[in-house]
Amino acid sequence: MKYLNIQDTDSTFTALLDEVVATQTEVVVTRDGIPVARIVPWQAKRTSNHYYPLRRMPIVIAKDFDEPMPELWETLV
Repeated sequence: MKYLNIQDTDSTFTALLDEVVATQTEVVVTRDGIPVARIVPWQAKRTSNHYYPLRRMPIVIAKDFDEPMPELWETLV
């Protein structure tokens, strides 16, 4: 992890982003020695299947899916 003072980021921001992408490491930006921000590399792989965990899984419907359920009607009456 690299620490960088906020005054140094103004002139070297593009180079800083290039370094983060190339090395895949994070940079902590500090103000007066106190951490205020963190620049991390983007990881597109993490978001691709994160929201759809059942994607490409087969859908199986039981053969008796629409059959009447007499035990259910007995409990409701």
